[in-house]
Amino acid sequence: METKKILVIDDEDYVRESINDTLQGNNYIIEEADNGKVGLKKMTHILPDVVVVDYKMPEMNGLEFIKAAKSINHEVPVIIMTAHGNKELSLHFLKEGAFRYVEKPFDIEEFTHTVQDAISHYRLLQENKKLHDIIHINDDFPEIIGDSPQMLNVFELINKVVNTDLTILINGESGTGKELIAQAIHENSSVSNGPFIRFSCAALSETLIESELFGHEKGAFTGADKLKLGRFELAENGTIFLDEVGELSLNTQAKLLRILQEKEFERIGGTQTIQTNARVVTATNRNLQEMVNNKEFREDLYYRLNVFPIKLPPLRERGKDIEKLSLFFLERFCKKYNKKIDGFTKRALDSIMAYKWNGNIRELENVISRSVILCSTKEVDIDCLGIEIGSEKNPITYAMDEKLTEDSLVKRYAKAVYQKCNYSKKETADFLGINYRTLMSRLEDSSDL
Repeated sequence: METKKILVIDDEDYVRESINDTLQGNNYIIEEADNGKVGLKKMTHILPDVVVVDYKMPEMNGLEFIKAAKSINHEVPVIIMTAHGNKELSLHFLKEGAFRYVEKPFDIEEFTHTVQDAISHYRLLQENKKLHDIIHINDDFPEIIGDSPQMLNVFELINKVVNTDLTILINGESGTGKELIAQAIHENSSVSNGPFIRFSCAALSETLIESELFGHEKGAFTGADKLKLGRFELAENGTIFLDEVGELSLNTQAKLLRILQEKEFERIGGTQTIQTNARVVTATNRNLQEMVNNKEFREDLYYRLNVFPIKLPPLRERGKDIEKLSLFFLERFCKKYNKKIDGFTKRALDSIMAYKWNGNIRELENVISRSVILCSTKEVDIDCLGIEIGSEKNPITYAMDEKLTEDSLVKRYAKAVYQKCNYSKKETADFLGINYRTLMSRLEDSSDL
């Protein structure tokens, strides 16, 4: 197991000793400093994975330390300790860049979890950065912008599967960027020098879909006046991406199953067996398991496709990523339309963050594009956005329509508050008025809600 370095900064010896004792046995290397200035010097030498710093210290307090530390490494998570916690001060810690805050005397289990969360977050940020460097994030890859826990989890999954030959199923709502994730997988894989062939399985007849996928011989059917190579042949030594795979007919599903099992197929009207080594990545916005239960999708094919599932989060669950994407699109469309706009007003940004974005990133892109065209001031205001907040269904009505149990509703609410609190378990527990263990139970059980 790789060791992780933790820098603990507190002017009280017994606090540093207590933290050292608490974290012993977890494969951590713990460095100590008795004030912020010494801590900054150590930080430049040991390059810690997480810093734990006290708020009240002589010479340099915790907030001053955070500002200085972020200039050294703006990504390293800083956990701030305080014996003088209140909600206003705690929110100020987070606004200034603290990863989390813990109150003294701290609960050992909560403190340990907070440190583990910080280390995991930092590790995923580093992996995310490597992935971004490789695929050259630019205007063609806006959906991959972000460092919310949900997207960091997606990046972690990509890093784990990218150099295997496993079949991947990407599931997510329309507009969440499934094709771009598939392309990122291809560009980071061992077959990145080969072709990346896209194909949508929707809106074509069964014969045309099979012709597109497998090709056809000259004269195979009316209008087949010449030989046509299918997408699987074109994807030789590369990747084939099958979008909306849930739209395939049962007959075509059987032929796709054969390709996955035997790595071979015949063109329509042909007898020659053709081998394929193309890597298969598929995507859908439908619930394939439910389709299997309804006899609309082959169970054996489902298990062949779902070898390594990746679920893309909807935009509404990506927290601060929404703001980052909004600013990204604002800059893009200001360049496109040759306009000078500095940003969003507070109420416009609040509206963007509160909106449900059922159309996901595509809808956000369209809204920002329109707002740039309409805006005639230095900042985009709410009237330029053209979105209505609060028009969604009443939550009680929604719960009754969906026939949610009381237990399920409580867990969903806990998850929603957790997202609004920027994934701070401490803040979430305080907001809900429950203890840490109860919160963890609700969050763990709500993962599939």
